Amino acid sequence: MPHRVPFKEGAYIIDQAYLVTPRNRSVPLTEGVLEVYKDPAGEKHVRGRAFVNNALMVALLEDEESLDLLMDLGPGFRYRLHQPILQAGKVFEPHTWSIVHFAPSQDLVPLTDGDYEKITAGLAVLRPSDGHGGDSHGD
Repeated sequence: MPHRVPFKEGAYIIDQAYLVTPRNRSVPLTEGVLEVYKDPAGEKHVRGRAFVNNALMVALLEDEESLDLLMDLGPGFRYRLHQPILQAGKVFEPHTWSIVHFAPSQDLVPLTDGDYEKITAGLAVLRPSDGHGGDSHGD
């Protein structure tokens, strides 16, 4: 589905990203990439991928089914993606990290740097050390 895309075609590194529930519980994503591409009709689309700790994602979804994606692509380029379409691995072993693919179900919502920082400061971030998952990916 085409959405308003505020970027040129290309791949963009996501500095920081979180899956977030309505109650501000969240799971960090690592090594994220946002891709902007054109379909055969010339419409721009967005899709992305990042690593997620599978056990943490399951823990996040135990009590809530709705997730948003917060993305930081650098100062002045921070976004919220409401209820993205997510595809992730289904292995629940605590130490497993896998790629989660995401695509918008709605337009990207730009956030000011201040709003992004306020939102992320209020997150209850689940971490592997909380007993939900394994070691950090890439550490």
